[in-house]
Amino acid sequence: MPSYEHNKLLERISQLDELPVDAAAFETWIKAGGHLLLLKENAQNEDLIVYASDEYTFIHAVVVSEQSLAILDQDALLGWSGDPFSGRAGYAWGGDRNDVWIERAGFDFGAKTLQDAQQMVFARDFEGMKGKGRSYFEILQEYAHVTGIHWRPEQYSYCRFDKHGDLDHVVSITSKEMPRDVTLVTFKREPLEQYLAASGSVLVRMFDFTLLRQDNFTVWPDVPENVVRESNLFFYRQKVDSGKAAYTRGVQIIPPSRPKARIFSSMKESWSGRQERQHAEFIVLDWRNKCITKISTDPAASTNYFQANENNRPFEVSPAFFRPEVLLKYKGDRDKYTIDERHRNIRCRNAWMLRSYDVNEAGQVHVYIVDLRGLPYQEQLHWASFNEKPKTGISERALENDFKGEWSLFMDPLQSVLSIVERWVKSGLTWWKLRDEALLERVNTPRTASSDEWAGAFMDLSKLVIEGFQVRVIRARLKEMNIAFDKDEKSIALIEKLLRARSKIDQEQRLGGLRTVQLIRSKKSAHSGSSEAGYLANAALKEHGTYSAHFEYVCRNVASELNLIEGTFSQMQNGADK
Repeated sequence: MPSYEHNKLLERISQLDELPVDAAAFETWIKAGGHLLLLKENAQNEDLIVYASDEYTFIHAVVVSEQSLAILDQDALLGWSGDPFSGRAGYAWGGDRNDVWIERAGFDFGAKTLQDAQQMVFARDFEGMKGKGRSYFEILQEYAHVTGIHWRPEQYSYCRFDKHGDLDHVVSITSKEMPRDVTLVTFKREPLEQYLAASGSVLVRMFDFTLLRQDNFTVWPDVPENVVRESNLFFYRQKVDSGKAAYTRGVQIIPPSRPKARIFSSMKESWSGRQERQHAEFIVLDWRNKCITKISTDPAASTNYFQANENNRPFEVSPAFFRPEVLLKYKGDRDKYTIDERHRNIRCRNAWMLRSYDVNEAGQVHVYIVDLRGLPYQEQLHWASFNEKPKTGISERALENDFKGEWSLFMDPLQSVLSIVERWVKSGLTWWKLRDEALLERVNTPRTASSDEWAGAFMDLSKLVIEGFQVRVIRARLKEMNIAFDKDEKSIALIEKLLRARSKIDQEQRLGGLRTVQLIRSKKSAHSGSSEAGYLANAALKEHGTYSAHFEYVCRNVASELNLIEGTFSQMQNGADK
């Protein structure tokens, strides 16, 4: 849906355009005091109205160069006309040779000052189409490009991702097809002001509030029209037929709210990553000074190897340690976050990346202070809330990779499974297909005492591995070997029949790892409140101590079984002996 501010403006316009029943209220209403107040207040708001249309409201804003407004002719501007429905280009033909050419029309807004006005919103109408989708709005393509925004139909907005990886509704659009009585297009202030500053322009908003009772109006009386000049930025002409009708038609000029220098400085700092930052504090293992201390992510609070001889500050690669629950936030929103255990990073879509995290023997997540520094401040605070003193040092893998500069030979059980799966993907197998590439990064080892996290890990592992088996192909292989099977038997049971026929497993042997994955998925994930689900969780803890250890144990078995399955199918493909 559009932005919150956009929706509040929709409600306000609807309320302003409600026809009062009371005579005294009606007399006040037609003078457009509420409508004019809306314009003044909106000029200071986060979402700026660029186009609005309702029964009694019309607002249309364009971008005009500062040079055109250098000599301000208010009277000329009060003669404005136009709307966003004007075509920008079309074919024309004629002349002595009866040629055809493209005619690129400018916008005639009825005032010389507006001759170079740039329209930001274009209303389109699909001729011949009926029903929903016939009418829609586009925005100036140049603006879409410089702001990096894209149309998201489910959001009714042109969006981009902000620094937290959330959708930023830069341009929100509501049309009567949604259905709403009000048509409204709003632009978020900051990116619009950046565009105005860079193009040396201001926003000029034309408005018309014709307020009357439609069934009781015939003609405008011969009464004088008043011109109200509240300021050089806000002026209008108004005709009031006391107690019956009135129109208020004018112009509002909205320059950027900040000086250009400040806008440009903010843009450059954002691009360079040098904008003013806040810094959280963390308990770290200061191995340089052989102590546990608390330091800030501020670069001035730590040092690197090249500057170490000038101070005794902790190294910026001093690790901070965290309870494993710190990761649950990222596992709870896999569309937004990616936890890559193999490459030891956590990524937030188009926003930030946390490098070099790992998990030590005590189950603590650890991250170097220099990597925490790169997170947005709100994200740093999230990590700080789980910060604790170290129970032991960093992981062996981190020590080998980050300090010894060696490739770690250690591969945890889940990585073994993923390595096999990636090999299968590249091989283009007929009997197994990857359902979703995102699953390769979605499966993570559970790290907390949460049975929900544990069950979720098995759910993802099942989707990745078991759902990839092609039952139709496996059944065809069994038929070729004259091996009977039940029509209700699924992939694991069918593969077991195949393995037994090839003498790869005994008659009573089962694929215990894969069956455990599927059992936990079906019982714990689908029936989390059942006694059987609770039994499975308790049994895992009783036998292995932690959910993490149990998951790793199952993954070892799964990896072994996948290698066995792969080898069997490979032999059959090559026509090898049993």
